[in-house]
Amino acid sequence: MTKLLAVSPDPWRWQAHPEVWFLVAAVIAFGWWAIRVIGPRVVPAGEPITTSFQRRVFSVATVLLLVSADWPVHDIAEEHLYAVHMVQHLVITFIVPPLFLLATPAWLARLLILDEGRGSRILRRMAHPVVAGVLFNGLTALTHWSGVVQWSFDSGAFHYGVHLALFLSALLMWVPVAAPLPELRISVPGQMIYLFLMSVIPTIPAAWLTFAEGT
Repeated sequence: MTKLLAVSPDPWRWQAHPEVWFLVAAVIAFGWWAIRVIGPRVVPAGEPITTSFQRRVFSVATVLLLVSADWPVHDIAEEHLYAVHMVQHLVITFIVPPLFLLATPAWLARLLILDEGRGSRILRRMAHPVVAGVLFNGLTALTHWSGVVQWSFDSGAFHYGVHLALFLSALLMWVPVAAPLPELRISVPGQMIYLFLMSVIPTIPAAWLTFAEGT
């Protein structure tokens, strides 16, 4: 962990992250294509393709994704302040994923998962509260293991993959609460219990990190 504590001579120096720009551009392009090209073909005449709320939420989620993954937040998080690193992870797992789910119209969600098809069955299994919760929290704990952290520090590609895996697992974790399709959400009391457990389980690796020696 010694390498991780090394302070950069200039943590504010500008660094390009083209992989982040490509990801954000792809998200924006997909949103535009879905609304302008696909929506008019599948949404019945007279019905809104998207709501103003969905458009606003999509914009906020996209901006937060860019800010949290690009310079300077990303570079300060990785080279200067571990606290910023944790805030970055909170944003890409607890804020951005549910916002994207809330921004997704129901008609688009049905197209993406091929409703009543194999994709739908797989998603329902993966997004089951127990499966999604274990997957997300297990992956979160694994990514904070010292060996994985060091590898992530040494390899930019691996680091990017870790963030992408966390984001995708967080999307699954949020499906029971914020899915655009009501049949994928659990009951409101169930959501309360589920979210409570999602806040308790991470304290286990957090306690391990807090009291670990030599970190």
